[in-house]
Amino acid sequence: MKKSQQPSSYSPSKVIKIDEFEGSLPKRPLYIYLPRGYDEQPDRKYPVLYMHDGQNCFEAFVEDSYAGSWKADITADRLIREGRMRECIIVGVGNGSEERIAEYLPPYATHQLPPRKRKGLTKTSGEKERVETAPLPIVGRAEKTAVYYRDEVATYMRQHYRVDSRREQTATCGSSMGGLLSTYLAWEYPEFARNHAILSPAYWLTRTPVGTFETIERLRTGRPRDARFWLDSGTQDAPGRGDDGWPETAAARDALLENGYQLGSDFQYLLDEGACHRESDWAARLHHVLEFLFPV
Repeated sequence: MKKSQQPSSYSPSKVIKIDEFEGSLPKRPLYIYLPRGYDEQPDRKYPVLYMHDGQNCFEAFVEDSYAGSWKADITADRLIREGRMRECIIVGVGNGSEERIAEYLPPYATHQLPPRKRKGLTKTSGEKERVETAPLPIVGRAEKTAVYYRDEVATYMRQHYRVDSRREQTATCGSSMGGLLSTYLAWEYPEFARNHAILSPAYWLTRTPVGTFETIERLRTGRPRDARFWLDSGTQDAPGRGDDGWPETAAARDALLENGYQLGSDFQYLLDEGACHRESDWAARLHHVLEFLFPV
């Protein structure tokens, strides 16, 4: 493919960190990737990608990551230079740390954490022993997160950066619970973004008492949305064990097909044989994701 030419006067890409973005959710960092030449093109607006778990997105701030970055800045630079994706702005929205599960979990789901062991006193001897206590169930609050993205983060980006805020030019991307959140945004808040990348989604968290998965059933039976979907998974949680949720991800693919979607330019599915549930493997296939979200 012919490489895209960059005028020598263009500035290189950069990633800006806002340490404590204030809004209706607890303070968190925002990481903003601006493509090459952003400073020299003041009249140009750019499509925008909102990535969840923003601490893990960019190699420029890998020290903030949990277990390595997705290298989204490096991959976007390469694809843009090679003419394989459009120039865009990428916003890594930090997660809420201990509130992450609740913030990414749909409001129709509840998650029970395993019991915690703590020290206590026996009634008879007064000696300390380890006792188990069950934490309170976590009720999903993704509707608050959706409004936070749509009304606060996106508004900030419109006010301070040259984003093309039309839904056709807006995308989201996340893995694991972030993939669950992107599915929720696509289905329940379609006015926000049309393009969604869903990697190794944690659909198992929406299991119902009868054994179905609420998110998948909504994809199967709900009114089809005007949305583009990238859907993928690996085949193991870690080397030699687990399945990275591929059966549920494949079931979500089948649900969308049953609901009238067709595999093609607006719907892609990938099973990454041997890939694990970890940042390095999501980074390894991010080039496919970015080419899908922002095709030339």
